[in-house]
Order: sequence, then structure tokens, then C-alpha cells
Amino acid sequence: HMMGEVGHYNAERLKATKAAGGDIPGMANIAKLAMSDMVRLQRDVGLRIVGPAGMLHAYPGQDKEPIDEATGNPFLAMVTGSALYAQAPPIYGGTDQIQRNIIGERALGLPKEPGDLNKVPFSELPKNA
Repeated sequence: HMMGEVGHYNAERLKATKAAGGDIPGMANIAKLAMSDMVRLQRDVGLRIVGPAGMLHAYPGQDKEPIDEATGNPFLAMVTGSALYAQAPPIYGGTDQIQRNIIGERALGLPKEPGDLNKVPFSELPKNA
């Protein structure tokens, strides 16, 4: 809950700053990283609470009811659905690593990562062996 409130106040701060003609560099990237952390935390806490039943999931909605009855937990589908979804935010819209690079370069003024990767054809880029 606290992380959500911090995100809300940061959004309000950014809104007020933009209304005054300013900007907070990297705030969107920081918000995305925070959201990724929140869904991971939600996944971890939820699965700890439900225990081994967290392995059960009903993909079609109508299959949820038998699992609820068998486990006695009407919130199980929400927990397992959140756990499965938790892998998405750290990837979509730019991975967490990319967000950290952007924050470092644009907000903190750190130098870009070294290398001529923009000048090398894709076929010649380094690959894992």
C-alpha cells in the first residue's frame, strides 16, 4: 500500500511541476521500475500466503469455482493470476535494465555504456556462446 501511495504522490508532484513549466527527468522511468517491484512483491506475498495452493490456476473463468470450493479460498484465482502476470511489467515498455540505463544517463547524467554497437551490423554483434 505504501509503495502505491508514494507512486501517487510522485505523480501529483510531476503534474504540478509540469503545470509550472518544469519537468522531473526520469520520473516516468522510476515509476515503471516501482510498478515492476510492486507486482513482484504482490506475487511473492500472495504466494507465501496461499502456500502450495498457489500452483493451482483456472484459465477459463468458469473453472475458477471448483478450485475455490476445493481449496476454500475464494481469492486464490486472484493470487495466481497476479503471480502469472508479475512477469510482464518488468519486460513490456522497456525492461528494468533499460529503465535503469535511461535513469542513469538522462536523470543522473552518467555516461552511456561504452561500445560501438550502433555502428555494427546486427549480424556482427557479440553473441553468447
